[in-house]
Formats: sequence, structure tokens, C-alpha cells
Amino acid sequence: MRFRPGVQFNGKRLGLVVTLLCAAGCAPAPDRTTHSVKDYREDTALRRRELAGCQDDPIAQARKPDCVNAREAERLESIGSLRELPPLQLPARSDKPASSGNSKE
Repeated sequence: MRFRPGVQFNGKRLGLVVTLLCAAGCAPAPDRTTHSVKDYREDTALRRRELAGCQDDPIAQARKPDCVNAREAERLESIGSLRELPPLQLPARSDKPASSGNSKE
């Protein structure tokens, strides 16, 4: 029995597609979060507990969605708003010009 010239190539292509789909179907599902960034921002104790757990095993849990959410909430809560910062206490300005080492007198 003779086949057309492109049929064998199509069979190999179909085998490759089926293999890739099977491999993708066997991949583990990603971890789901149990708390959102908003939850961690509202509950300081929960955020501290989650961050402590993430710091105990940083390699395995660095990419856990809950660790990412807790770190983001901590970042947002620790910075706050620039309007809430106290004013800077800069030293008083003197009227003397700053001396430079290049002056020729």
C-alpha cells in the first residue's frame, strides 16, 4: 500500500503533539493562595506568622503564593504613605558660602 508523500511526516507530527499534551497534563497544579494581600494587610498577626514560616525555609517557600502575598503586604504596610512621614529635621542653613578647595586667594 502506498501513501502520499506527506502522510508519514503528519503521523510524526501528530505523535509529537500527543506526547506534549500528555506531558502537560501530568504537570503538577500550581499552589493556590489561602489569603490575599488585602487579608495580610488587615491582619498583622497573620502576616507575621506567614512571614516567619516563609523565613524558616526560604528556598522551598520563596515562590509559594502565600509567601509572596505576605511579603507584598509587609512591603506596603512598612512603607506607608509619604504624606504620613514626619517632616525632616534638616540643619539650619548658614549664610556662609561653602568653601571649595579650588579657590585662589
